Amino acid sequence: MNYLNGKGGQIMPKRWTSDDTMLNCIAEDLLGMMSVFPKRLIRVDELIRTFGMPLSHIQILVLLSEGDLSIGQISDRLGIAKPNITPLVDALDGKGYVTRLRNGQDRRIVYVHMLEAGESCLREIRLAVIEQIKAWPLELGANEAHKLDQSLKNMKEIMSIMDQRN
Repeated sequence: MNYLNGKGGQIMPKRWTSDDTMLNCIAEDLLGMMSVFPKRLIRVDELIRTFGMPLSHIQILVLLSEGDLSIGQISDRLGIAKPNITPLVDALDGKGYVTRLRNGQDRRIVYVHMLEAGESCLREIRLAVIEQIKAWPLELGANEAHKLDQSLKNMKEIMSIMDQRN
């Protein structure tokens, strides 16, 4: 969606969230991706079956690859209530993938730390995803792959900004 001024430059409303056309376009694109993502980009069901763990466990390992996180941070990032994070962390702890660390200054704060076994599991998951990507249709050329890569980087950056503001 382009908004052009008289000189051919773009003009955006002061608050893009008050732009109904922009909101509708974003909503339509997000909804469209919901049905495509788990089937065409990453076959999540195959990962769940192969690694014998629910998607929430994989998501936690991916989050922890960025560093230790508190239960509250994991809860916020995944949109899962804190009490529901505890059994997920317990299951990963039971597999030897993560451990809990108490904050030195405030023992009420518990961080989840990924152990070597968790890092190893995540490396295997990444390799499985690479194999899935290799199986994508050959019609997807290098130019489209670069566009996808850049789009995913942009999405990751936007999600990071949203996480920082919450």
